[in-house]
Amino acid sequence: MWYWAFRTAIVIIFRTFFRLRVEGKSNLPEKTNFIVAANHASFLDPFAVGASIPKKIYWLALRDFYKIFWASWFMRVTDALPTGGSSRKAAYLLTNSKNVGLFPEGVRAHDGRLREFKKGAAFLALKTGRPIVPCAIFGTERALPRKAKFPKFVPIKVKIGKPIYLLKEFDDRIDDLCLHEGIFKVRNAIKAMLDAG
Repeated sequence: MWYWAFRTAIVIIFRTFFRLRVEGKSNLPEKTNFIVAANHASFLDPFAVGASIPKKIYWLALRDFYKIFWASWFMRVTDALPTGGSSRKAAYLLTNSKNVGLFPEGVRAHDGRLREFKKGAAFLALKTGRPIVPCAIFGTERALPRKAKFPKFVPIKVKIGKPIYLLKEFDDRIDDLCLHEGIFKVRNAIKAMLDAG
């Protein structure tokens, strides 16, 4: 309930003040749930993606945020998952038709450039068989840059890419080669969208 109430408010705010544009909604899988993977340059990023995708997303959030009272409350009522030991919970949600979102860079890229990706998205995709939906976010690094206390109302755009399926033969063991190949595909997909503008 809280998630949808907050999402409605966020959609209105982003469309009104940030003139949010969304491209590629038709790429969202219709017959399966999925993993959202996006670039990360600002605290606004999860809100921008959440306002762009009309389905509930269980976001993986840095555990440090749970030390801040208001942030901790917000993440709890919106069913966010603290990082660190959350992969089992995320896998459980994915196998039960829920959508999970994460930022493979792990932290915000202060200069707006795409950093190297961690393996979590590829691991979840290989573990559960769910596709990864790559998303490219534009403008949030200018709207709310590092150390800024208040946002600037500049345009924000989210591009949703085609889903990426990381298929493998049935095996409980997921080796590093599979993870590297998988995350390479995801990073390249997001980079291509960012480069295209």
